[in-house]
Amino acid sequence: MNNSPENSNRLANETSLYLLQHAHQPVNWYPWGQEALEKAKQENKPIFLSIGYSACHWCHVMAHESFDNEEIARLMNDWFINIKVDREERPDIDAVYMKSIVAMNGHGGWPMSVFLTPAQKPYLGGTYYPPEARHNRPGFPQVLKQAHDLFHNKTQQIESQAAKVIKKIEEPIPLPDPKGHSADTVIQAAVDLLMERFDEKFGGFGNGMKFPEPMVYSLLLRHWVKSGQNSSIEMIDRSLTQMAGGGIYDQIGGGFHRYSTDREWRVPHFEKMLYDNALMARLYLETCQATRQDLYREIPLEIFEYIDREMTSSAGGFYASQDADTEAGEGHFFTWELKEVLDLLGPRHAKVFARAYGMTPGGNFEKRNVLFRAVDPETISKEEGMAIFEVDHSLKKAKETLFEARSKRQRPTRDNKIIASWNGMMISALAFGSRVLNNPELKNRSIKCADYLWDTLWDGKCLKRVIMEGEAKYDACLEDCAHLLDGFLNLYEATFDLKWIDRCESLAQYTIEEFSDQKEGGFFMTGNHHEGLITRLKPGADEAIPSANAVAALAFLKLGVVTGNSNFTKQGRGVLDSFRAEMENRPAAHLGLLAAQDFDSGSLTEIVVSGPTSGTDHEELMDRIYQDFRPSKVVVGYPGADEEKRVPLSQDRGPIMGKSTVYLCQKQTCHPPVTSAEDLDSQLTRPPIIQLNIYDQEGATKDMEKKEQEQFLNAMSQIFKFSGLDKK
Repeated sequence: MNNSPENSNRLANETSLYLLQHAHQPVNWYPWGQEALEKAKQENKPIFLSIGYSACHWCHVMAHESFDNEEIARLMNDWFINIKVDREERPDIDAVYMKSIVAMNGHGGWPMSVFLTPAQKPYLGGTYYPPEARHNRPGFPQVLKQAHDLFHNKTQQIESQAAKVIKKIEEPIPLPDPKGHSADTVIQAAVDLLMERFDEKFGGFGNGMKFPEPMVYSLLLRHWVKSGQNSSIEMIDRSLTQMAGGGIYDQIGGGFHRYSTDREWRVPHFEKMLYDNALMARLYLETCQATRQDLYREIPLEIFEYIDREMTSSAGGFYASQDADTEAGEGHFFTWELKEVLDLLGPRHAKVFARAYGMTPGGNFEKRNVLFRAVDPETISKEEGMAIFEVDHSLKKAKETLFEARSKRQRPTRDNKIIASWNGMMISALAFGSRVLNNPELKNRSIKCADYLWDTLWDGKCLKRVIMEGEAKYDACLEDCAHLLDGFLNLYEATFDLKWIDRCESLAQYTIEEFSDQKEGGFFMTGNHHEGLITRLKPGADEAIPSANAVAALAFLKLGVVTGNSNFTKQGRGVLDSFRAEMENRPAAHLGLLAAQDFDSGSLTEIVVSGPTSGTDHEELMDRIYQDFRPSKVVVGYPGADEEKRVPLSQDRGPIMGKSTVYLCQKQTCHPPVTSAEDLDSQLTRPPIIQLNIYDQEGATKDMEKKEQEQFLNAMSQIFKFSGLDKK
């Protein structure tokens, strides 16, 4: 092993944390660029392309096992031009070659390991490879030899293989022509498919590894509010309750980890991503509107506190991610030994905390405990003979003590990239949260970030994607434009400041000019002036984040309503038309597009807010507007007689007698203006009545009645007996 400063390669000049993590390996790494690509052609060498990201656990494993290994590095250097790519900086490269890996193997993931011809065409690849063969995976040296031999001895075979892969990427599986089904029909088809996969016991979908999938629940909310089907809100409530109480959620510091390795949401992969937490905060806020349960208000506030505390730059931008690993091991920062908690809290409070958060002597992850909500305070109060307020106080103080103790540990590495699209998601969540929670501080944080991004990434003509060490880098992709549009629209709704409309219009025009598919409709992933790759993608399916075309479609449709610009509406509908066959034939894979179609085809609720924007009357009116979940709603502010043409919905809708006034149109009917929250409440259509069976905590308690837990409780009782403590 030799990973030292003396071993520097070309990655040492990069700013990406992921690339810098490989800068002192014995592998002769290049960043993606003309130097490496031209060298491959000049020397007629194949390219080994390795793609990952800084918070990826298995990327670190392969780096330590193989790329730090002198003998493996020698093979790589002798046989290949080795290129490293940070997928978060270059999602375009990642998307093209991930599709190639899936085309070759049927599945993909990170780290991505793909072998290319000097013309950048893929002919062999996979994901993680161990240093020697194990677990039905070939050893990496074996794969290197195979790739080397194929390139030099079977040229025609690899050219044929590469051509087939590229054709498979460019020409997706043929689908029947669309039949023009309504949005409600296609959404119902998607919901039916989701119900078949739903885990009724633990929420989520499937019976193994689970991802949060916020797009799924957002669409289920839309379905519930349109159809009134209680089953949709039940799926949402069961899943989100289980996630919030599970180990996938950081019970001490707030924020969601990437995904759960098990059905019960208990043991996560511990990395935390900005985009997950932005999307989940928004989802919980929407569910708060729908159900009015306290849990769905508390979780977003905890997420926002975590982001402010650990993921915000001094300039206001939001950092990309936190790693899963420290020197002590994967997840060590977030997990606990029972003895450690006993020493910190003392026997009495440790017993209460351990019961509440499912702790055992043996732990549930590498002999340590991932905390999850196992037993509710009411049950503990009854069984331990403690007053409920005493239990609550004990748990609150325990969490504070553990948070303080945890803060002294080595922290997971943070990736300080500021990515336009992911920041757009958090801008949207904060701006929306400021209205739902009536919290001006969230609005201020959203504005600070948005102003910083605009000043740094937009030069008046084009948009960049990443800020690293204050420098704007890399051309923006469609997702960056789409999520910033969505974020700025949410900021306009939160502030009624026309500068956000100005910025939306500039960004929308740039998106049309750079990304439009003039022949087929919709938007390409990359712009016209972007670096050309072996193919140009136009994805419509959702992945870890919503489809960029879906976000763009909904943003253009909303912007068309707000500004009255029919071209924006046309662009949004063009996206829907271009993916109609995919939506009808694979509805569960295109939930973001279905949400945009639902917005476009349904009856909008249009609200104009006029007059004073402060004071009790205004705040009460705004509370009523955001009290319930109404996804197909547009809220605009009256900008005054001189500017009302900029927002056509507001024309001739000034304040009544100088008071805060609301004009409401819904279901093709416009109501008389109102100046009181009570009158507005009487006009607004009520959402469906919910009949929720709130999460069965008794079931969770029974689930904890295992042998190991019983042994632990008996041991704690003995401690009490000999320490003189009784159960009070």
